Amino acid sequence: MSLFSPTFYGIRATLAMAMTSNGNAMGVTQPLIPMFKGKGYEFWNIRMKTLLKSQDLWDFVEIGCQDPDHEESRLQENKKKDSKALPIIQQVIHDSVFSRITAATTSKQAWPILQKEFHGDS
Repeated sequence: MSLFSPTFYGIRATLAMAMTSNGNAMGVTQPLIPMFKGKGYEFWNIRMKTLLKSQDLWDFVEIGCQDPDHEESRLQENKKKDSKALPIIQQVIHDSVFSRITAATTSKQAWPILQKEFHGDS
């Protein structure tokens, strides 16, 4: 079961399930990402990058979902992963910040908007 499955979708949740090497479920504490309200962007940015990298989603934020030489199954897999990154970003920003990225349909569209507006505002 993934941290971002519907059961555990809220990134602010503190407990996710992981499997041990023998197949038994065990609780794993996940770090909370503070709600970004427009201040402290630099630290929030680092935490978000780390989280997205740990979920193998950062490449989709940084370079987007690219067509892997017309391999349909891989393209669908990439689109599925790409569609996980945007809701993660959306869930950890305050409504006053969220309004700036409502038109973004991908994480690659949303991230630069936040970066441009808040970079350097620590």
